[in-house]
Amino acid sequence: MTDIRQALIVGPYRAKNFGDDLVGAIFAKHLQRLGYGVSIPRLSEANSAWLGTRYAEDYDGLFETADLVVVGGGGIMSDTSGAKPGASYLQIVSDAAESGALGDTPVVVSSVGAGPWLRERSRNLARTVSERASAVGVREQESYDHLRGLGVAEDKLVLGADVALLTPEYLDFAASPSRKLGLQFDVSAFEDVQGNPELPAIVETLGKYARKRRKDVILVRNGRARSEIAPAAPGAELLSYTTLQDFLPRLAGMRALFTSHLHLAITSYSQRIPTYSLYVREKTRRFYEQIGRPERALDLKTATVNDLQRFLAAAETAEWTDSDEATLQRLRGESRRLVDLLR
Repeated sequence: MTDIRQALIVGPYRAKNFGDDLVGAIFAKHLQRLGYGVSIPRLSEANSAWLGTRYAEDYDGLFETADLVVVGGGGIMSDTSGAKPGASYLQIVSDAAESGALGDTPVVVSSVGAGPWLRERSRNLARTVSERASAVGVREQESYDHLRGLGVAEDKLVLGADVALLTPEYLDFAASPSRKLGLQFDVSAFEDVQGNPELPAIVETLGKYARKRRKDVILVRNGRARSEIAPAAPGAELLSYTTLQDFLPRLAGMRALFTSHLHLAITSYSQRIPTYSLYVREKTRRFYEQIGRPERALDLKTATVNDLQRFLAAAETAEWTDSDEATLQRLRGESRRLVDLLR
């Protein structure tokens, strides 16, 4: 009997963040279809059980036994994607290569955003891991350009779209229709947006909006904590991320979404749900430009109360259009390029 090939997925799974877990899940399902056994260290036990992947607290022994190492997705090739700059997940791969644990095992980086970088260490890690990889799949043009500027070979780079757009094709769940408006705005940890003089008024205005419409909104959080809007809107329905199995059906049942974060927007879009963003990271702007809706996203560092009110009013009546559908289908084709790098 032939031994089952083993794939190791390396990424920011200890953060228990919805977007990161979702991309890892899609990688896992694709690899399982190819006959791999899959390990995603630090992915929760509940998510691992739902996906049928091997649960592991750490990477001990997994590089040595892997037939394929997948790095991604998300902003792992940048140090400006989260609330705090850093690139520690690339360090895991770099250390494995330096220690010899990685050996000659093939490495593929996929569905990542890259650059800009604040730290030279982050830039060097992105370059080192890209050099070790056989292919680097990026989710939009700016990431491609950043890595080319870093010296990554053109024949190694593959331009596609975020694999989260393939959520309905890889993950088995049914939408739980609420037809409510989703509101996610958890920005207190992002120091660089705090300088916007209108931010306190934006937060207050959104809280008043949620309180007034508490029966018609869901207050969403892409992690385990409670929504930062919740204290202003007692009685509103809450949805915090704990597991993909529980979170995805409720997210898919909303009629529209206002969010500050990227993967909530991407996943909602994959479910044909209109989205609007006052964003905390410019990677979100890239996505809205990619889907042909740049007018639906503004940088929170310069946004105003009027911008918020305009977006909320638009979200109340937004509908999915034929143009949206055509763009979604085109981008899903580009997303498939990035999952197909995993073989």
